[in-house]
Amino acid sequence: AFTGLMMPVLTEGETAKPGMDENLSYEPIQIVRTVELVFPERLIRESIDRGEANVMVMISNEGQLLDWLVIGYSHPLFVTEVLDVIQKWKFIPAHIQGKAVTTRVELKFFFKDSSIVRILPIDTGLIAQMKRHEIEAGYWSFICRQEELDGPLDAKVEISPMPPDQLGATASEGKVIVDYLIDPEGKVRMPLIISADDEAFANSVLMAINECRYVVPRREGVPVITRARKQFIFSPVSA
Repeated sequence: AFTGLMMPVLTEGETAKPGMDENLSYEPIQIVRTVELVFPERLIRESIDRGEANVMVMISNEGQLLDWLVIGYSHPLFVTEVLDVIQKWKFIPAHIQGKAVTTRVELKFFFKDSSIVRILPIDTGLIAQMKRHEIEAGYWSFICRQEELDGPLDAKVEISPMPPDQLGATASEGKVIVDYLIDPEGKVRMPLIISADDEAFANSVLMAINECRYVVPRREGVPVITRARKQFIFSPVSA
């Protein structure tokens, strides 16, 4: 739901517009391109006239670029250009029912004929299901589904959230579902709360999950990025 809708891309000075349909409860992030992407000059000299780079970004509810991960590219110089530029762009956060929220979005950058053609937000599942022939054709993908890994995910360090009676939570019990990425070093990246019965529970989960570490996820022996989802159950500590 967070990454599958159209995302406006604005030039600096252009005013952000409301959602296309006032009845929509979700409005995706908007990008204000304060500087433009440039086709890498070295690739022009090497007669490379097209390519792409895919980057996962996490945008806070205040429009800050919190984190990013390279998840695929056809040439590393496209990635260099993209990472340099997105750190200079401005972002308008996503909104759910009018409230600004932190979200995670995959951006796909297409370069063609010495220029940037378009930028698309795409669903996580599309990249995760990338076909083998695309990789063989020269596209390097670093994100995959858990079932594509050499073995099951294995946590090295697991941190439990604090129980309700130590959090000052309104609710005495409940659950939280968190969705996150595990990077090629086994670190948890870009955790997002999918649902929570209490805000204090959600904050406790975020603090705990960021400290967790996994055995490096690998596909055919190569470290990759994968996606995970976990549910935490909160209940009072027994007397």
